[in-house]
Amino acid sequence: MAIEVLDSVNDPGTPGKSGDDRLGFDAAAGRAWVIDGATDATDLKPFQSAESGAAWLAEATSSRLMSGPGAGEDAKAYFGRVLTDVRAEAERLSKVPLASLPGEAMPVASAMWLRREGETCEFVWAGDCFAIAQIAGGEAHLIGTQEAADAETRGAARMLALSQEERWAMLQAQRRAANAPERGLLTLNPAAAAHLNTQHMTLPLGAYVLLMTDGFFRFVEPYGLDTPASLLARVLKDGLATSISDLRQHEATPRGVRLKARDDAAAILLRL
Repeated sequence: MAIEVLDSVNDPGTPGKSGDDRLGFDAAAGRAWVIDGATDATDLKPFQSAESGAAWLAEATSSRLMSGPGAGEDAKAYFGRVLTDVRAEAERLSKVPLASLPGEAMPVASAMWLRREGETCEFVWAGDCFAIAQIAGGEAHLIGTQEAADAETRGAARMLALSQEERWAMLQAQRRAANAPERGLLTLNPAAAAHLNTQHMTLPLGAYVLLMTDGFFRFVEPYGLDTPASLLARVLKDGLATSISDLRQHEATPRGVRLKARDDAAAILLRL
């Protein structure tokens, strides 16, 4: 069943860059998604046509998601096929054989994917991407693993206290761990699809849904500018571009919370 795309934004944070976030949708088929490639942890760039390994994985996965699941196909089985195809493409394009790439050079990504079937919406997510859905009664409900956003905030705070060399080593260790299939992230290992998070919700006709990467979720965590409910109200009132502008202004003087400035941020606002 169709969805209506009211607004979308993909702000790379750094002017002139593509950033590591991607978004996509097939409104007629009732599907939409956002993907956040994790910042590269090495200077090795296996995909020469891409700005980064993270950007390549986000772009390749988003493009593959345009071909949707089969009738009645389970979401995890579908994502298994998606990641299998993305890996095959990576093997074809990588300047270094994938089997030879060190673990810290293997790209990973977070994502939030929506499929609408009748009055039921299925959400599938990896890592720290989120959705806010307007449930019956008009209340806003957060879909995602907020602990993942909390962990990123704590990790960023720890890294700020480290030297550049220590920070790089910590980031590489995190990337090697993130490639374990049981972490349930989007990786070049199709087995990760079995560990993705899923949730089904019955949403009323006309309900709004906001999908976002962690860069946009910063309104809620860690900056505390909004609750999920007030963030949905904000974008409905002001639109996504104005909301991003407000976020960038806050990031210039984050008042007690220090993170990477101007993180790339993507979001899609939908109506059922």
